[in-house]
Amino acid sequence: MQKTKTETKHSSRRVAYMGAFTALVYVTTSISIPMPPPLGVWHMGNLVSFLSAILCGPIVGAFACGVGATLFDVWNPLWGSSFSVYAPATFIIRGTMGYLLGLIAYKRENHRKYAIIAVLTGHIWKNVGYFIYDYLLYGSAAFFDLTSLTVKSVFEVILTLTTLEAIRRKIGRTYLSE
Repeated sequence: MQKTKTETKHSSRRVAYMGAFTALVYVTTSISIPMPPPLGVWHMGNLVSFLSAILCGPIVGAFACGVGATLFDVWNPLWGSSFSVYAPATFIIRGTMGYLLGLIAYKRENHRKYAIIAVLTGHIWKNVGYFIYDYLLYGSAAFFDLTSLTVKSVFEVILTLTTLEAIRRKIGRTYLSE
């Protein structure tokens, strides 16, 4: 069966969003402040990850979050590949996080309410996932990371929801694919 022009346009747009948001996740994760292990890094990649999934849906969100953050772990221009041990976990945790975010918040009637639920769910998923992985790597030192992740999450939730509303006002629509 042949695709219609509309289906092809939407497929092309989705691929473009995947590429653009994957690159943005990588770049905004690369601009970061290193912390001692197991605290990882502080960066703005989560903001872009969350926006990609909420604005473009679960497929774009899963790809951009999973691949963009994993690229940072294996190919970081500032610290070499010092985070490569996290690459498998990052791909699974962040990819699933992006999918969950998009699944919860994309194209919902009460978009603000579902955006809040999605962002909170995404942070809980991410924090628990990295805590488990850190615990396997570092043992009880992982509790320090959990504290750091929780502090970052509070800041990121507020920043993500504020930025999301500003983008929606600026573009005059709720989702990029409309």
